[in-house]
Amino acid sequence: MAEALLEPGTVVAGYRIEATLGEGGAGQVYRAAPPGGGAPVALKLMRRAQARDEESRRRFLREARAAGEVSHPHLVGVLAAGDADGRPFLVMPYVPGRSLAARIAGEGPLDPAESVRVVGEVARGLQAVHRAGLLHRDVKASNVLLALDGTAALSDFGLAKGRDYSALTRTGQLVGTLEYVAPELLRGEPASRASDLYALGCVAYECLAGRTPFGGGGMFQVGMGHLEREPPDLEASRPGLPAELPRAVGLALAKAPGDRPPTPAAYANLLRAALR
Repeated sequence: MAEALLEPGTVVAGYRIEATLGEGGAGQVYRAAPPGGGAPVALKLMRRAQARDEESRRRFLREARAAGEVSHPHLVGVLAAGDADGRPFLVMPYVPGRSLAARIAGEGPLDPAESVRVVGEVARGLQAVHRAGLLHRDVKASNVLLALDGTAALSDFGLAKGRDYSALTRTGQLVGTLEYVAPELLRGEPASRASDLYALGCVAYECLAGRTPFGGGGMFQVGMGHLEREPPDLEASRPGLPAELPRAVGLALAKAPGDRPPTPAAYANLLRAALR
């Protein structure tokens, strides 16, 4: 049975719920008023079923630790973390707007210039994550928040991993979201900066095509697409794109990690050059 959402007016650790912002497999996200007043915040509350699993609790709270290690204008940080009646929670800045996934679902693909700008901003945030010695491991359109002015920021460090972190995944357990998972991860290889970049390439493709490169089928079809197929031709779905842009987008989707651009910043530069 699905866990009921909290009603407006409910108080969690001093934060008064104002509205539901969204929910996922691990938690629910609310807009809330902080204790003592002030600007609203986003409160991410772990589901009770997940909270009963110690590994899931540790991964959830690790988001706070990871976000505290890196700060950047294109990252959504964590303001506070704690436990409320056995349910871990995170407090993040509230970003009025919507996710990139919601933007694409509601209005369709972005135009080329906006796509390159949004991906470039996410790339700068991801570059800061990598510079801090971390991997994000869940780059996807629903984890990209668009402010009212269109500025993009990468959120959700719940799967972040760094050198000083204990392993929180069981042997052979895949982490991330299948539509954005690099082929080497499906083969059981460890996550890397290159696998984060592959996910960013999936986001870039989605911005222009309105769908992920291999989405729309069952889990087997999606996985085999990542492993063996080339992405559908962007030019076929978006006639009139700048001639070099589809090729540049595809550079991050190379099957071999070593064939991808070396950094998110390098990838963003290639996209900007292709746009021109």
